Amino acid sequence: MCHKLRNKFLTKWYGFKGKNIRFRFHLDIHRGQDISVGDDVFIDDYAEFYVVGGKLEIGNRVVIGKMNRIGCQNHIIIEDDVIMAPHVHITDRDHEFRDINTSILKQGMRFKGPTIIGRETWIGMFAQVMAGVKVGKHCVIGAGCIVTKDIPDYCVVVGNPAKIIRKYDEIKSEWVKVND
Repeated sequence: MCHKLRNKFLTKWYGFKGKNIRFRFHLDIHRGQDISVGDDVFIDDYAEFYVVGGKLEIGNRVVIGKMNRIGCQNHIIIEDDVIMAPHVHITDRDHEFRDINTSILKQGMRFKGPTIIGRETWIGMFAQVMAGVKVGKHCVIGAGCIVTKDIPDYCVVVGNPAKIIRKYDEIKSEWVKVND
C-alpha cells in the first residue's frame, strides 16, 4: 500500500480530523477517538499513544519522533509547531503511593492538572515531561531532561531535574545565561 493511501486510511481509522497527517510504521495508538490531531503532523516509527479516559490534543505541524510515548489519563495539550526528538516521554499522571499498607499497583493514579507543551518548543532525545507541567512557548528541553516543574516562555533547560540555563532577553534581543 503506498504511503499516501496508508496515511489516509490510518487518519480515517483513528478518527483524526487533521489534514496531511503522516504516519511511519509500527504505531501503538490506544483509544484514537480521544486524540485530536491537527494538520501537517508527522508521527514516526514505534510511537505510542495511550489515552485512558482523558483527552490528548496535538496541534498543527507537530513532529513526534521515533519511540515517543505519550501516556494520557487526564489531559495533555501539545501546541502547534512542537518538535520531539526520539524517545521522548510525556505523561499527565503519577502513580499514587502514600498508603504504605496498600500496593502501589492498587492505589491508582493522581493528577496535578493538564500537561501542556507550548508552541514552537523543541524536546530533546530521552527527555521526559511529567504530570501537570506547563512548558512555555519556544522552549528548548535538553536531551535527557526530566521536567518536573513549569518552564516559562523562551527558556532553555537541561538536567535532572530540569533547570533553566538560558532565557531570551527581549531588551537585548538575545539568549542570556541564567545565574545560579
